[in-house]
Amino acid sequence: MKKMAYSLITFLVIGFSANAQDSLAQYIGKFNFPEGSIVSYVTVTAEAGKLSFSSDKGSGTLERVTADSFAIPEYQGTGKYTRNADNKVNGVIIDVMGYHIEGVKEMPAIALIDRRLYLKSERKQFAIR
Repeated sequence: MKKMAYSLITFLVIGFSANAQDSLAQYIGKFNFPEGSIVSYVTVTAEAGKLSFSSDKGSGTLERVTADSFAIPEYQGTGKYTRNADNKVNGVIIDVMGYHIEGVKEMPAIALIDRRLYLKSERKQFAIR
């Protein structure tokens, strides 16, 4: 009975961590800002269940506040993702150190989308085995 309970808890933890990583996947990508902005781009990545960013001016972490809003502790700022009519992330609004900038998500090439889907399906197959 203990083994069965332990196995169930293990599967639930793995499932929740996989869902958390998948939910962060919608936020990753490169966001470009208009010419003359304090940064020209921000690249958001997810690793170990946490979001981080890098830009031509620095890097840091994003800590979730609400569904699409994040704190940027290294710069005492906030970031909010915007969505299109299909409810897909299409941009970001950043308020940092008195600056308000709005960026647009760079859409990947079709080949990259196919590769990402292929890698994602491999990961799921690996997890099942």
